[in-house]
Amino acid sequence: MRTDYSRSVRLGGLAAGVNETTLRERMEGSPVHLTADGCLPAVAETLEVLVADLRRWPVPLSLDPGHEPGRLDDALVRRLVETAAGIDPDRPLRIGAPPGEAPLRLHVGTEPTPDVAVAGAPDGHGARLRHAGHPFPGLNAPGTGLGAVLTAAMLAGEAFKVVAGLPEGKFQVTPVVDFCPVLPGEQPGTAVAPPPELERVLLGGGGAIGTGIALILDLLRVSGELAVVDREVFEKPNVTSYSTGTLAEAAALLPKVRLIAARLRRIAVTPFHGTVQDAIEAVDTGTLPWPRTVLGGLDSVSARHDLQRLHADLTLDGSTGGPVGTTVALHEALPTGPCLRCYYKADHTGKSAEQRLNELTGLPLARIARGQEPLTEQDLEGLDDQQRQLVRQFLGRPVCGLINSPELGGGTDDVFRPSAAFVAQQAACLVVGAWIARSTGLITGPVRRIEYDTRFGPQPDQMTDHWAPVPECACQKDAALIERVREFRRTRR
Repeated sequence: MRTDYSRSVRLGGLAAGVNETTLRERMEGSPVHLTADGCLPAVAETLEVLVADLRRWPVPLSLDPGHEPGRLDDALVRRLVETAAGIDPDRPLRIGAPPGEAPLRLHVGTEPTPDVAVAGAPDGHGARLRHAGHPFPGLNAPGTGLGAVLTAAMLAGEAFKVVAGLPEGKFQVTPVVDFCPVLPGEQPGTAVAPPPELERVLLGGGGAIGTGIALILDLLRVSGELAVVDREVFEKPNVTSYSTGTLAEAAALLPKVRLIAARLRRIAVTPFHGTVQDAIEAVDTGTLPWPRTVLGGLDSVSARHDLQRLHADLTLDGSTGGPVGTTVALHEALPTGPCLRCYYKADHTGKSAEQRLNELTGLPLARIARGQEPLTEQDLEGLDDQQRQLVRQFLGRPVCGLINSPELGGGTDDVFRPSAAFVAQQAACLVVGAWIARSTGLITGPVRRIEYDTRFGPQPDQMTDHWAPVPECACQKDAALIERVREFRRTRR
């Protein structure tokens, strides 16, 4: 099975304004070379995420382990090679000097050589990036797993601008970046509070953002209990857009909840393979604990509205989107408002995903409703020749998730924007940063909406605003009923 780069190439093509064939050829001719300071705190975590992010593109990728005293540990180098091979065994990570002409050079550390274009280092829960000619200040704190993921994702974002060849005006080069997702207005390293234990927390969505959240929780060495809800399985196109998962796991069609459970080595995970509505019913029958905190990584308005109906004390919703899929956002929501229905208005005029899939493929709605069952030759019966040709390429795959498949992109351009791992990871960093800030009391007061475009980078002085509840929203009109539901769920613990 070969690696499917369609989603990352599609996002790159949208951002660069070129067709996907041109973008892929451009990436294949854009080598990236990595160096690092082996003595930097959290260098291993940063490199593992960065290598994986870059290997999710069809770029030539190389790594120089360096020399003493800052040489990378041999065991780490082997892990990096294995990480790259798990994503694409046909494009190995080259160890040593880069081949060919001068590539884009990235460095993890605070003392890059003059030929490095961009360097980055985790500082506490945050990240610091410097372009060539701009020195680093002293770091305030050792890097954490959150800082490592953010640093890697932002370095990958800088590489994306170059290897995708973004045109002038479609991105911004910021020579100095200092950002912390826990305290967005403060310098990195100021917030060093360790994350608390997970208690009555639910992760809604095991996709690009959900796997990013799981990656961060694992690298932060968080413990406790977590319920994970998702109805889909991990497939080949997910390998290059999610933060965890290999080609082998995609071939096994592993449920996404199981993929995340395997990654969270210190957390007792309750995998719930179903929809959010199914999870709500399980909560009300007492078979799934009622969460007091919800971390969201869903990709539709209706699913977010369902997530709000869990009526948790706090919901932290992460999202990606914007004109080309590079914008990230955090929405903090309360059962008393603003809730996710205040942020995301329902579109009652549009067609459901099931209706659109029915129109695109001819598959009956009753068959689409059995979303977990793989498509078989029998499902081709009753379709016309064009529909049969389209659906045949999906044989063996579950129906759920097909509406977001790149192969159906011609009919879904208005509703589906592919994400890239480095984008989703920055959304995940906002979610986990908010969870740390709220659960430890570092931030109190009104709920926030935070948003920025990863092509331009975070702007701490202008990317945060505070929302009030929408008066006509259900969280206001049905406040008494919502409180009764919450009280009922509290008694079932």
